Amino acid sequence: MIKKAVLISTLLAFPMQAAALTSPLTAGVFLGSPTSGLTVQYRDDYKFAVGFNEPSFSVDAIWNTSDMATGSMYSPLYGFTGIQWVDDSEHEWGPRGGVGIVLPYHYVHIYAEAGVTWYMQKESSMEVEGAVGVRFNL
Repeated sequence: MIKKAVLISTLLAFPMQAAALTSPLTAGVFLGSPTSGLTVQYRDDYKFAVGFNEPSFSVDAIWNTSDMATGSMYSPLYGFTGIQWVDDSEHEWGPRGGVGIVLPYHYVHIYAEAGVTWYMQKESSMEVEGAVGVRFNL
């Protein structure tokens, strides 16, 4: 009976694993500055993040270094540019850009990134910010 249950559960889980390899979406959590929260990435092109301890939202376009360099099939380095909104008394919104590294392992993507956000509210200021997180294939 136990062997049949293991066989059936394995057969049911196999199509989900195969679909996860080709899924264009990854989602996960991150810890960082100015906020920590949830992130979703669509393919290797766009990234969306929602922060919770300081309410925030960011949208970024991603450029992989393997797309820019010839002879390299995969590079863990990437650059990003986008815009970020933070519900803060000092900083509210601004364009941002930076670099990151991603290390994929099966269905898990561990990443770290750092960049500069140019906040424009009462007065202009540039802040260095970073994040470390993990995303899973959906």
